[in-house]
Amino acid sequence: MTHLKLSRMKKTGDGRAIAITSGLASMLVLCLALTLPALAGTETGEFCPTCPDWTDLDGWLAKKAAYEQEQQQKAQLDRQETTLKTQNAEPAQAPAKNDSAQVSRSKTRTGAFAEALVSLSGVNASDVVLDISPSATKYIEGSVNLNYEDFMDSGGSLKPVPELAKLLGDAGISANDSVVIAGECLPCGGGPSPAIFTYWLLKYLGHEKVRVLDGSIDDWVAAGLNVSDAPGLRPQTNYTPKLKPDLLASYDFVLNGGAQIVDARPPRDYGIGSIPGAVNIPYENVLMNESIKPQEDLQTVFAGLVKDRPVVVYTNVGVEASLVWFALTLSGYDARLYSWRDWLENQPKFNFELADVQAKPNPVRSGSTTTITASFQEKQVATPGNSSGDEAKLTIKGCATCGFEGFALGTSGASGASGNKSGTIQLSSSGKTPQSNAAGQDNALQCTAIINAPDGSKAASTSLLRTSGYKFVGIWNANVASGVYKVSITASASGHTETFADVLEIEVTS
Repeated sequence: MTHLKLSRMKKTGDGRAIAITSGLASMLVLCLALTLPALAGTETGEFCPTCPDWTDLDGWLAKKAAYEQEQQQKAQLDRQETTLKTQNAEPAQAPAKNDSAQVSRSKTRTGAFAEALVSLSGVNASDVVLDISPSATKYIEGSVNLNYEDFMDSGGSLKPVPELAKLLGDAGISANDSVVIAGECLPCGGGPSPAIFTYWLLKYLGHEKVRVLDGSIDDWVAAGLNVSDAPGLRPQTNYTPKLKPDLLASYDFVLNGGAQIVDARPPRDYGIGSIPGAVNIPYENVLMNESIKPQEDLQTVFAGLVKDRPVVVYTNVGVEASLVWFALTLSGYDARLYSWRDWLENQPKFNFELADVQAKPNPVRSGSTTTITASFQEKQVATPGNSSGDEAKLTIKGCATCGFEGFALGTSGASGASGNKSGTIQLSSSGKTPQSNAAGQDNALQCTAIINAPDGSKAASTSLLRTSGYKFVGIWNANVASGVYKVSITASASGHTETFADVLEIEVTS
């Protein structure tokens, strides 16, 4: 998104190892490969060179320079490997006629899969082909182009429903049209997630007749079908949405809905942290050759889930999760989309701020005592009357699909999408109405004063006892050498701790 931080990175190579008979040459190539820098910037850990991170442009430019150097090194490696292959490879064998990749791509879709995925030959003249690519060089002839990044405003929020409807209507698409979604996030390497996410979005808007092209523009060209260098144009029309909020999970639903939770991120991310009770089904498990796996293969992927309970599927930014949501839905599950970021943003936080801290007397003579007083107040929480709780709060930095920071999918617990008078999709509003601290949390607030010596070392610490309201008092025996001592206050409540560093200076005199 310009952090919807929506496509899986295309992996380099065809996944098959090149046979190199020379052991010395193999070791040379391997050593060179291991020296290449590892870059990040996408949900899969790859860097998007055409998606600036405007919040850290200098850092992004440095990564871009490293990326370009990496590409040059890879090109050199490719040339070396090609030379070695030419010198040492045995005569090429014709591909076996029962090649598994070719067989899997040629399998006929049936049932719900055939209804949602349309083959190249299944696109009709009456279909409106919507290409969502941000920078395509060729298009299916007659297709209209609506860059999926246009669904967001300049501030990185998903546009309100009326604006989304206008975008579709201006592109010549009405809610009654039969739409086929094609295209990829080409700068990021391609892949089906932008198209499938757009499918989810249209379904969320209530569009009934929508399908995803089961193939890429390269497949279209290979089939000898017509393409053009520019997208087509259609007369403007009106688009009337009918929201289906059940396709989007809220924080409250994830927390209390009794749903099965699927973490669709790579195993390494799942291992770092996940929603409690979530099972890991990486989104790549539902793909084969950048296409949704056949139905029979998905039955094995989802063998651990039951169909009589809803399923919530999430990834860091919610985009790649659409692939698993799509596969689950077509397999007969009640699936909803969510994001890891929304979960983190809704976790209980330390809800107090330090209002005042002082010591009396100050200065204090060495060997005497001084009383440290710290006063807290509850953080101000936006109320429905002065907040934008009914507006989308979809924070995005960088490329929508690359997901530098990503976005959070969630719904407002106050009104919900169906009751939204402003017509704005609830794609990362809290989903949980902020609550003021209950008495139990107030009583759990504990404070400690940490006194650091002039050289920065810890000189002492003293517990501060609650006297009244949010006021805490403690006594420090300044039995230390003269100098200026800095005080930090550490406070904790309900398992959450926050440190207010160097908020007070106490002068100790001789």
